[in-house]
Formats: sequence, structure tokens, C-alpha cells
Amino acid sequence: MGRSNLAFAFPLLAVLVLSACNLPSQPANPLQTAIALTLAAQPEANATPLPGASALIGSSDSEPSGQIVYTCQYSKRSGYNQICIINADGSGQRVLTSAGSDDDLFASVSSDGKSVLFASDRTGTYQIYELNLDSENLIQLTDLNGLHAYAPDVSPDGERIVFYARVAGGAYPGSHNIWVMNRDGTNPHAITALSGGAWDPAWSPDGQFVVFASQVGGLPQIFIVAADASDPQQVTDLDGVRGRSDWSPDGVTLATYIGTPWDREIYLFDLAGDNLRPITSGGNNLAPSFSPDGQWITFTSYRDNYRINLGCEIYIMRVDGSDIRRLTDNDICDWQPRWGP
Repeated sequence: MGRSNLAFAFPLLAVLVLSACNLPSQPANPLQTAIALTLAAQPEANATPLPGASALIGSSDSEPSGQIVYTCQYSKRSGYNQICIINADGSGQRVLTSAGSDDDLFASVSSDGKSVLFASDRTGTYQIYELNLDSENLIQLTDLNGLHAYAPDVSPDGERIVFYARVAGGAYPGSHNIWVMNRDGTNPHAITALSGGAWDPAWSPDGQFVVFASQVGGLPQIFIVAADASDPQQVTDLDGVRGRSDWSPDGVTLATYIGTPWDREIYLFDLAGDNLRPITSGGNNLAPSFSPDGQWITFTSYRDNYRINLGCEIYIMRVDGSDIRRLTDNDICDWQPRWGP
């Protein structure tokens, strides 16, 4: 299990020891301090772990609610991706974007549940679009010259959007970085500038931080950065991390997928990168996303079509890994799910 570079553990004790010994200390990193306070505010989540994944986040008998947006491939003859949506109980599945020559992917539901954001190459480069679910009005939010934009996520207060952008034709992964802009697409600006790149962002539930992936020493790892662009902090030090992570609604748990091709599992861990534990076992599982109430996770899996390239489907499960339910059943690939209200 990897250790974080963040000094989350017992921050108050460390201060007391330094003061007692009259030793000089370095100024606290604001990001470390802020996240440490988030952990300290959740004492039950940091108690001695209990058996099972529910030690990190509580579980209940609640039934799933809200809607899940994902990438689908009904236009598979043309080779392009589309955006689909389905209710969390498996009803109401529909295709949101048309087939043809447009490639649409990396969707998410806005924090008010009224629209879907996604990336599309309909202008020649991938840019961020917003589709109103009632009026079906489509708005282009970005027009970044020489850049592709992907994976938009609306902040919990609905005021900002985080996404990642890369230089068109740029080398992977160094040309990728995390950007933030206003909700209407104005003032887009990068908040990371890492040599290992940065991709797959998701907001913290308080809207102060962003979790994302970046490459370190040739391996992707999970990082956290403040939305005001303070120094990013590495959370994991593990083999097999990919990206596409999510942050639990209570703010104390992260979810990601780890493993080798065709042998990936969904893991939960705390903000220090500790208490790492799998909540799936077999079937190749990817791209977890928490339900708005924090009691469920949606994910992509090949468990019913193992090692079949187009065999991925959308599933949900309780946060302890139990009660796995399959939502889609198609002869195409359904992937990249994100849960919204």
C-alpha cells in the first residue's frame, strides 16, 4: 500500500512536539493544512478501520436515485462515441447526442441535475459543451485555440467548471493540465503545470479542491490541488493507478481503479492515501463515481463479457461492494459513467 507525501497524520501532535523541543519548523503548506482539517472534522471516518469497505464511508439500505450519464456507441458503424443517460434504477435510458461524424465523450451531470456537460470534436478540436436536458439546447462553452478540452465537471455550487486540456498534437502526458473556468465558459485558466501532465479531474464536495491523475516516474498517481492553483500534493504511490477518480460526498474518501489490463479493481482510500481496500473482485472494473448520497458507486465493468472489447456495461453497487446491479445490456460498449442528481 502506498504512502502519501502529505503530512495528514496527527498534525496537531506534530506541532506540539516541535514546540516542546524548540526546533525550527517549516511553514505549513496551506493545502496540507486544509485537507488535514477536513480529515480532523470527520473523526469517525478516521477511527480504527472495521472489516469491509464501509469503514471508510457509511452504508445504508437506501435505494439508488438520481441519473447516470455515460459514453455509449450506438453509432458504432461510424466509429464515433455518443452520450447516453439512464436513471439510477435502470429506467429511462436514452441517447442524448446523435450519431454521425461527431465524437462525444467524458460526460458529467451538472450539480443541479438540469444539464449534461461533455467533450466533443464537432469543431475540429475537442471542446466543452453543455446540453440542457429539458430544452435540448446545446451550448459550446470553450473555444481554446490549439487545445483539446476534456472531462468537464461542474463545481458543487454551480459556479465553476473544472476540466483538463492538452495541446493538439502534444506529447502524452506532459501536454495535459487541469483547467478551471467560470460556469459560462469565461476566464479559462490552467491550475496545474506538471511535467507529468494532469487529467481526469473531479471536485471535492466543498468545491475547494480538485482530485486528478498525473504521471510520476513513469507511473500515474492520484493528486489533489486547491482550486486556486496552490501546489498539487501527491496522494498515492502505487503501481497500476490510471485516473478517472471521484470524491465521496462526505469529503473523506476517494475512489479510483487500479490494476493491469483486464484485471482492474475499484478501490477506496482516504485523503492521505491510506486504508486502501478493493470493493470489487474480478471482471475488470473501471471509472468509479459516487452517488449524490454517497451510498452507491457506479462503474464500468466487463464482468459479464470478460475480455470482449465491446463487452463493457454500466453497473452500480453499494459502497461496501455489495448488491451489484447491472444497468445496461447492449451489444456496444457503455463506459465513463458519472452519477448526478
